[in-house]
Amino acid sequence: MKKPSLAEVLAHPIVKALDPRQHDFIALRPLSSRLNPYRLTHNIEICAAVAFMGLPHIKVVAAFGMMMEDFEDGVYDDIDTLVVPSSGNTLHGVALLAPAFGIPFVTGVMSSDAPEAKKSVVSMIPWARLTHPRGTETVEDVAREEASKPRSHLLDQYKHPGNVNIHEKCTGPQLLRVAGSSLGLVAGGMGSGGTVTGISRALKSVRKDIIMLGVRPKHGERIPGVRDFDQMESVVTLPYKSAVDDIVEVGRKESFIKTREFLSEVQPQVGPSSGLACVGLLHYLAKSPDVVELLRGKWAVFVCPDDGRFYPAPTAAELDPDQGL
Repeated sequence: MKKPSLAEVLAHPIVKALDPRQHDFIALRPLSSRLNPYRLTHNIEICAAVAFMGLPHIKVVAAFGMMMEDFEDGVYDDIDTLVVPSSGNTLHGVALLAPAFGIPFVTGVMSSDAPEAKKSVVSMIPWARLTHPRGTETVEDVAREEASKPRSHLLDQYKHPGNVNIHEKCTGPQLLRVAGSSLGLVAGGMGSGGTVTGISRALKSVRKDIIMLGVRPKHGERIPGVRDFDQMESVVTLPYKSAVDDIVEVGRKESFIKTREFLSEVQPQVGPSSGLACVGLLHYLAKSPDVVELLRGKWAVFVCPDDGRFYPAPTAAELDPDQGL
């Protein structure tokens, strides 16, 4: 495949559709007092920040940022295959964008327990190939092995500075656009740490008093799209620890229950990492009465990164029929 010029990349219809610099992709959905216990008592608006309006998911933002930086640095000049370790969304975003950057093949390395819907969506892309760890192998082991093949390159979202930079340039400013001076706190689930780090840098460059809260699963609990402490420590080198003001850990089932509760109030439908971010926000406020007082009359938002229709099977299987109603 002939390598395109920058002008050709930017003119490609997929790039025009997915370039986060060209779209308003965040919308706020305020929660009612049924789901927001601080609305009537402290005049705090808790809002879902739906961060994939017009996009498949927020990981398209990260994929575009990393790929554009690599393209401009000449990384792809002699590359035919991008290797992407991912739970699904980053791989999907990279695969969609790859032809525009002149990359004919993408190899995705996903864990065997990734949602079947995610695997199916990626499998529909003819130039994307899926592989999985076997035995004692890790996703990272397989990704390194695949990237060692000729004309292959590892796109590692857990280490790539472009993952942070694009959220600083786009996602953080968009949150300020929709929330304005009322914004007091932002909560986000953490997988690579890129989203919360970039958002934090953008917000605190404007107002240092905005609280950035990182949320992740409790130890050993699996929630799609986010990683617990051990999982982050094993692969993430992005500087998320210095970017967040606090970190809250949340259980899998309470995240799923909260996600189901959103069905009557938040559209588009959001996934379980959105439930995780909201539960983390509520836990943080419950243990921080001083923060609650500081947030009087302000907005606290949690980032919703993707569409909940990817996750019906695991969510429904673990909940009783009346949980989250």
